[in-house]
Amino acid sequence: MLRDVTIEAGSAVITWADGHQATVPLLWLRDHCSCPKCLHPETRQRLSDTVAFDDALNAGRVSIAANAPELEIEWSGDAAHVSSFDATWLREATRLVPAPAPELFLWDEVRLGGAVPQVAYEALMAPGDSGDRVLMDWLAQIERFGFAFVEGVPATPEATQAVAKRAAYIRETIFGGYYDFTANMEHKDTAYTSMAIGPHTDGTYSFDAPGYQMFHCLGLDCVGGDSVLVDGFEIAAIMRAEMPDLYRVLTEVEVTGQYIDHEKGIHLKATRPVFRLDSAGRLVQVSFNHLDRAPLFLPEFELKAFYRAYGAFARLANDRKLQYRRRLEPGSLVLFDNWRLLHARDAYQGYRRLAGAYLNKEDVESRLRVLRLKARGLAAAA
Repeated sequence: MLRDVTIEAGSAVITWADGHQATVPLLWLRDHCSCPKCLHPETRQRLSDTVAFDDALNAGRVSIAANAPELEIEWSGDAAHVSSFDATWLREATRLVPAPAPELFLWDEVRLGGAVPQVAYEALMAPGDSGDRVLMDWLAQIERFGFAFVEGVPATPEATQAVAKRAAYIRETIFGGYYDFTANMEHKDTAYTSMAIGPHTDGTYSFDAPGYQMFHCLGLDCVGGDSVLVDGFEIAAIMRAEMPDLYRVLTEVEVTGQYIDHEKGIHLKATRPVFRLDSAGRLVQVSFNHLDRAPLFLPEFELKAFYRAYGAFARLANDRKLQYRRRLEPGSLVLFDNWRLLHARDAYQGYRRLAGAYLNKEDVESRLRVLRLKARGLAAAA
């Protein structure tokens, strides 16, 4: 709730009931008017022309609406135009510091223990609010741990795709959309062999690497082939605490990844550091793929520092104490955050049929955001 509002030098000084205060320019408030003339009620897109707003805007009347958590402003020169602002929305929208990041559980083999995040297939695919609650729980576990399983999935392409589409639409890449393969070398990638693949993230050669990746084994008659997951954010935390100079190198030196298949007319390249930070210095993406790394050359001192840092990361990624290892079998499907977790596979002999898909980061986060809003609405109505 709001307690007070005053106008000073072209700004509104707004005070909330708990004493929190913000100084908000009138121009910003006019720009964010949510009346039907300024914001389309269905598309939620702006209808007003912000560039036409005048720095000399004046408020003719400013008040806190009776019995409602709203600020109302009637603008001078347009007595019929009134803007209303919800106090909770206004506080969040005028936040000067970054919003709190989701609470992540950084893990290693011991901390993860036997508490592997998972949901049941039948519950996830249930219609209505029941299934949506399980979907929200599944995506929330992935947000927290970086991965979560779905157990009891029929070992069919149809069921696999249905689970993927429960979270978001499937992303198209050079490998297609939904993929379903054996060690057939259909693409020029080690995943299409039976060789061991070390810990890595996918799409280091893509400007926008896939945000999430899904695996489901549809057929298995082999020796070996265990799957491995590693929490890249935990590796970053270790390096930041124990070897800060090497951590800094991996936040600064940009590494180019590439995918080459000239026969199909493909040569993808993208460049970013192993640890990509946001403007507040928070880690938002780990990008590491030794196999797809393009040639990198730097001045001698910088190059040696890079190799020390890159080698330290690789050794941690291959440390079994930091890994979750599991033999993927039909019926167990995993979705994991490809911007956070590295994945790997042991070599195998025999037959192994793997299916899966990529999902975009923003689409999965969007689905979880809407599910949480819906859940809060249901709780408020109860």
